[in-house]
Amino acid sequence: MTDAEFVAHIRQTYAGLFDPRTSQEAWRHFLTTNAGWNALIEEYLQRVEEFVIQHGLLSMVYVRQIEEKWGGLRCYLTPANGYRLSAEKAAALGVIYHEIASRSYHTCDVCGGVGRLMSNNGRYLTRCDDHIADLKLAMDSRRIASGC
Repeated sequence: MTDAEFVAHIRQTYAGLFDPRTSQEAWRHFLTTNAGWNALIEEYLQRVEEFVIQHGLLSMVYVRQIEEKWGGLRCYLTPANGYRLSAEKAAALGVIYHEIASRSYHTCDVCGGVGRLMSNNGRYLTRCDDHIADLKLAMDSRRIASGC
């Protein structure tokens, strides 16, 4: 699946998790990770969707952005206009996020295999043994879901 196809897939499959007012420009910057984390992203979205449906929060909390930062997966939520999550619900969503994010530090961002966090001249990456040498991928293949 190409990057554009993956973004189209999650937009369609988890449509209720995304603000319908999101511009095409914003969608181009929504997902900035390599494809090795697609399974983690999909699991995150599935679990968040289950939670928001179960707690009546659909259309009240949106996924704003998913990115790589400091070698790990970052997933950002934002409330709908004026809505405030209770501390309990925010904490529960935080548990989902932290479980997925902690696994990203052990998952190669290129292939999805077992990886480890490493630093190269201040640039943090999570890679498997096969992709450690592919440091060029950090800059060249970091996807920006353009045209989605």
